[in-house]
Amino acid sequence: MFKREQFGIVFNSIFAIVFSVALTFFLKFMNGQLTFESFAMGFVTSYGINFVLGSYIPLLKIGNAFAGIFVKNEKSIVFYFLRMFMIVLIMAALMSILVMFTEMGFTMTLIFAFIGSFPMVFLFAYVVGLVTFPFVLKATMTLCSKN
Repeated sequence: MFKREQFGIVFNSIFAIVFSVALTFFLKFMNGQLTFESFAMGFVTSYGINFVLGSYIPLLKIGNAFAGIFVKNEKSIVFYFLRMFMIVLIMAALMSILVMFTEMGFTMTLIFAFIGSFPMVFLFAYVVGLVTFPFVLKATMTLCSKN
């Protein structure tokens, strides 16, 4: 369906959708604002931010470099957990602050809301990232099988 050269963009698209759906649902649910309209509006913003961040930040290289500091075997499960830790930390922090900024504007409340909500958001995002990454990778490999 897609060429192998398009692997990065296809992977980023799928991962951005999955990550945005999960985090938007979680945040709207935790804030007691979960309606179809609020979810749809939050998803569109979240997906746009997530896709752009994933396209311009070399997350895999950063994650591999971070995990390589502690573990040399790239096939190790510890390497995978550390790589995902760094990738999700960057994505969740930037995505969270930018989505909050689009909803609230720049106020001091933004900073306190980010600090107060980020640990729980990161933990949820880390679990989502750990669980979905292998499935997204497999789906992307299937879609990008064309030469």
